Amino acid sequence: MIAKLYRKVVPSQTREFIYTLFLQRLLRALRGERVASLEKRVKFYSQFIKEGDLSFDIGANVGNRVLPMLNLGAKVVAVEPQDKCAALLKQNFGDKIVLVQKGVCAKEEIRNFYINESHCGISTFSEEFIEKTQADRHNDNVWEKPVPMQMTTLDSLIKEYGVPAFIKVDVEGFEVEVLKGLSVPVKALSFEYTFPVLSMNAVECVNMLCRLSDYEFNYSKSESMELTLDKWISKDKMIDLILKMAASSERLRSGDIYARQRIQA
Repeated sequence: MIAKLYRKVVPSQTREFIYTLFLQRLLRALRGERVASLEKRVKFYSQFIKEGDLSFDIGANVGNRVLPMLNLGAKVVAVEPQDKCAALLKQNFGDKIVLVQKGVCAKEEIRNFYINESHCGISTFSEEFIEKTQADRHNDNVWEKPVPMQMTTLDSLIKEYGVPAFIKVDVEGFEVEVLKGLSVPVKALSFEYTFPVLSMNAVECVNMLCRLSDYEFNYSKSESMELTLDKWISKDKMIDLILKMAASSERLRSGDIYARQRIQA
């Protein structure tokens, strides 16, 4: 309601100015991130990324995952379709990263992209995400009319830059389409979950990964930067856990599911 009223009473140029200020403040916050917080992110990602590794950040936004990856000495390919976010990534990281300003899906094509000007973190290619989350946590948000966006695939990125040690996927309900474009197993990756409304998307992601290789799974809640389970679990146990968590979720909750190739004895 508030967001809709805001759009009615505030001129578009003023909204654009406010949105730019918001992103700039977000960038300044990222640059001045508390040492303890950054150290926690670096420590967390160090179990997946080593110095000299290649990593893909799919849905890089303004770079709060790019920074710890770089601190670990990784070569980072950051994929971010939003103009303002891409500009801030360039401003903050320059030639320390490879920036790809496209979307990612199952094939190279043009897809509709829905920008949320009041919350850049929930801009999305997924109409299902908009429809289902507007009924709950994001009921006060407004997405713009879709803009056409050039898409690439994980396979195309791998062909151009190499096989990454780690892929982070955070694309607001579009995770299944992103993973459809991956035919090469990677050592480890993460994808966002949104329960309960998109729980079956998470199940499909788990199944798709296990068709590529023998993976085991864990997960983190929200932005905790901590694995919740003491031990990594199998595909079947992860799917059971997803369904149980979705069934017990009264309101939307999100986090990331992590997959790593099982170490062969």
